[in-house]
Amino acid sequence: MNTPLKNIATNVITGFLGVGKTTAIINLLQNKPKHERWSVLVNEAGKIGVDGMVMQQSGIAVKQVPGGCMCCAAGLPMQVAINQLLIETRPQRLLIEPSGMGHPRNILKTLAAREYEGVLDLRACIALIDPRYLSDQRYLDSELFRDQIAIADVLIANKTDQCSEADKAQFDAYLTSLADTKQATAWVTQGEINQTWLDLPHKPIDNNSFVPVQESTSMFTTNTIDIEPSACFNQECLLGFIDSLQVERVKAVIRTDQGVIFINSVKGQTSIESIEHKGNFLLEIISTDELDNNRLQAQLSACQL
Repeated sequence: MNTPLKNIATNVITGFLGVGKTTAIINLLQNKPKHERWSVLVNEAGKIGVDGMVMQQSGIAVKQVPGGCMCCAAGLPMQVAINQLLIETRPQRLLIEPSGMGHPRNILKTLAAREYEGVLDLRACIALIDPRYLSDQRYLDSELFRDQIAIADVLIANKTDQCSEADKAQFDAYLTSLADTKQATAWVTQGEINQTWLDLPHKPIDNNSFVPVQESTSMFTTNTIDIEPSACFNQECLLGFIDSLQVERVKAVIRTDQGVIFINSVKGQTSIESIEHKGNFLLEIISTDELDNNRLQAQLSACQL
């Protein structure tokens, strides 16, 4: 007979689109204590979760809640997913990655609900930020962006190998401007989260101190293209097509003439990784403008072998 689930260390790892949340979680999974069972709950903007596909390569239990914000509908999709994940995997630590368009404040409220009292031990909420975003007024004006920073116990500047000294100075100035002092801040590359930060305490949120988030995912649009499992693409042509897109984010798991690859492109900066994958193949594009899905499919088809 299974013992009751209790005091499961739980961390929310948040941040806007493209800041490197998935990379950070994969790094944590690769370096976790071998004797501990960890599970991950992932929420993605698209209809099918690309991040979850990649994380599953590590052999960790991953459950996905695709499609916008899992905290909507009074938190029901999130509660169902958490309950299933806890029962099936009985983890000692639960990592939760909200969508870059999700409202972490509402997620934290769900985790603090009476149903999880004594079951989840909510610890530090970690927010990643790309310091280059601080020069883009759209992000600074976004209620969602400010909400992600406000609820963070630990604030990490990531992708700093791509930043200038001016970006670093801007990040330092931003830290100084914040109303609350974070328990830890850091300047890292490749999402290198120090595991000791996970066990820092979570500071309860005074919900009255927040302006209600009126913003929805309407700031972005998502185009998801399902790809036939047998389809194979010319990798050079495919990467040229992706580089030609002037969008916020592209993710794909796709078969090419050089093997199955995971593509991750943020504002025109594209990286690829060879992976083993037997599930769905797809391409997902997140943009601020409405895109013609038929045209995208035609451009993609032109790269097919």
